Amino acid sequence: MAARMKVFSFVLCFVVSFAVGSAAAASESLKDLKLAILDVSGSGSLTVSISNSSQQKSLRVWRESNSWGASRWRVLFIRNGQTRTLFEDPDGVGFTRNIPTFDEIAIGSHVDRQLNVNGAEWSRTGSEKIRFETGDQVIVIYDVPPEVEARRMHVWYGVAAASATVK
Repeated sequence: MAARMKVFSFVLCFVVSFAVGSAAAASESLKDLKLAILDVSGSGSLTVSISNSSQQKSLRVWRESNSWGASRWRVLFIRNGQTRTLFEDPDGVGFTRNIPTFDEIAIGSHVDRQLNVNGAEWSRTGSEKIRFETGDQVIVIYDVPPEVEARRMHVWYGVAAASATVK
């Protein structure tokens, strides 16, 4: 019985390691994009850095001026044990011309994005303005689905997050 359990455990570990190894190989650039919250203002604005940590290649990210790059940000903040969720609302974005365009981030470089959760393109409860306060825990999530265009144009896709405590 013990021998059968050892064989079963070995086979299970092998299958799991193969599956995890295959998933990592299929989305190699996932680890290359890093987020950092550089600044949080009381008025509801955040400055987020999108960095390319790759040592081998540049990284492409969708421009927010098209539907592929718009509505990709989520912001959660925790205050007194209560969580609020904010997200970019696709209904708040109007496009006059919609083509998939991207920014290229050089090896070891970064681009900064300004997020204003009180802007017209953000969804929040009612018309109240969001104000970040000292001690709030803020979490920023960048979520890009693996669409056909992302794969074809070699644009980064996946989910990345960063957090900071408002000081």
